[in-house]
Amino acid sequence: MQSQQNKGKFIVLEGIDGSGISTQILELKRILESEYDLQTILTKEPSTGPVGVIIRQVLSGRLSGLEDSCLALLFAADRVDHNRNVIIPALQQGKHVICDRYLWSSLAYQGRKEDTEWLEEINKYAYKPDLTFFIRVRPEISLKRITSSRLSTEIFEELNILRQVYNNYIKIFKKWQDLGEQVIEIDGELSPEAVTAEIKKELQNYFLAENKKTN
Repeated sequence: MQSQQNKGKFIVLEGIDGSGISTQILELKRILESEYDLQTILTKEPSTGPVGVIIRQVLSGRLSGLEDSCLALLFAADRVDHNRNVIIPALQQGKHVICDRYLWSSLAYQGRKEDTEWLEEINKYAYKPDLTFFIRVRPEISLKRITSSRLSTEIFEELNILRQVYNNYIKIFKKWQDLGEQVIEIDGELSPEAVTAEIKKELQNYFLAENKKTN
């Protein structure tokens, strides 16, 4: 993975479907802007770029017949496009980029059927996040949330699949934690307000630690 010194920070929220990421992304943006007076942009993966549009058609079931390995390559290609055209330019301008899902999602979802080392290889040029929040929610809770709040589901939103993805996320979190990366686990089964409070606390700790490095 590539990283470089930029004025802005790249912050990612990860978790299985139904973990409440969409809500917490907005809260994180509010905290950074109102309490830290920082410029932010929100983005997501799959992105809204040309490759991301194709991926969304696959996930919704409107486009079928694609091999799992091909989908994994599409995610990697979308990530390169996303990095070069959205994430890195914003960071260089001093904006803080908040991303709804990123590399971990590829490793967790495509990792059900594809070799992890191969997935890491095709994503080796992905820009490295400064901070990753893993919103942990059990698959059973996740599925209840999904079915109660949506009229339709995506191809990965079945209990057995969510269990596999959840287990992959746990492995990824532990691996990155052991590598000394800036990763934080949040209990996503708390109330939305409590989850936000935990994110706010951990964010404060992160910035305090970063300030000590520069002083």
